[in-house]
Amino acid sequence: MVNLPSDLPERLTAARLPPDWPGALVPSAAAPSAGLPRITIVTPSYNQAAFLESTIRSVLEQGYPALDYHVIDGGSNDGSVEILRHYAPWLTSWVSERDGGQVDALLKGLARADGEWFNWINSDDLLAPGALWEVARVRDADLFGGCTQNFSEHRLDRLRTSRALTAHDLVRLPIESRTRWHQPGIWYRTAALRETGIDATLHYRFDLDLLIRYTQRFPRVQYSDRTLAWFRLHGASKSLADAERFSAEHQTLLMRLLDDPDLQALHADARAALAALQWRQTLRALQDDHSRPRPARLLALWRAAQQVPGAWRINATYDTLGRLLRPRRR
Repeated sequence: MVNLPSDLPERLTAARLPPDWPGALVPSAAAPSAGLPRITIVTPSYNQAAFLESTIRSVLEQGYPALDYHVIDGGSNDGSVEILRHYAPWLTSWVSERDGGQVDALLKGLARADGEWFNWINSDDLLAPGALWEVARVRDADLFGGCTQNFSEHRLDRLRTSRALTAHDLVRLPIESRTRWHQPGIWYRTAALRETGIDATLHYRFDLDLLIRYTQRFPRVQYSDRTLAWFRLHGASKSLADAERFSAEHQTLLMRLLDDPDLQALHADARAALAALQWRQTLRALQDDHSRPRPARLLALWRAAQQVPGAWRINATYDTLGRLLRPRRR
């Protein structure tokens, strides 16, 4: 058994932990006791002092001796730097300077990484107790996927389990796909990640773009049913605040994929996925169009769906149908 580090300093801010946080570290009984792989974690952050300390402690309190931990701050002015100075002796490195955003911070962290495995835990998320010990058990795999628990301040939300992490299924996400994934629960081989590269021109869907290109080149995946990370849902999180930009950038990455001759095996799936994304835009427009009566919009939905192959295999089609069938509340 590995003990929690007893020499961590006192907290500077209130603990921002989710309901039913599992508490103290309990490493897997099957975790190796010697020859542990070095594991890199990067935390990109900007003005997240409210959550940053809880994130840092969730990593340090793993009690994992082969940890390579870097916090890359974008020049925060909200007290984050004081937190980083407080924990500096326990971090491999940290920096606070203006940068180009999350991807730029990740690239800085990747340049510093010397671990065999790599992941990033954003400064409003948490690494689950025992996660690094679970990663240390992985053998003969290029990618490792576990579960991620979504949560908000007062309740637990959906548990996201990693499944079917193949390039084919990832491209087909907008249509119908076996894939289940959430970024905080996905671990990459550092050398393979460097070889694949992260597209710094993408800001919202760079992780999906990376995962598609990575699994196309490095397809060996191992899965775990253990929770490896906790994903915080709050109003300022990028995933909730910029949903439309995520959709637009998803289309961009699919169009770039179609222009890449090295990914020709995925082109047919990409064309179908692009059509499905455009269909979703049509569905949103039908939902938002209150200038026409519901029967007219239902007819428009039916006619439009006849022109889109696979429209009735997309859950959003039925969601829109249900919304149009329900009378508006006065």
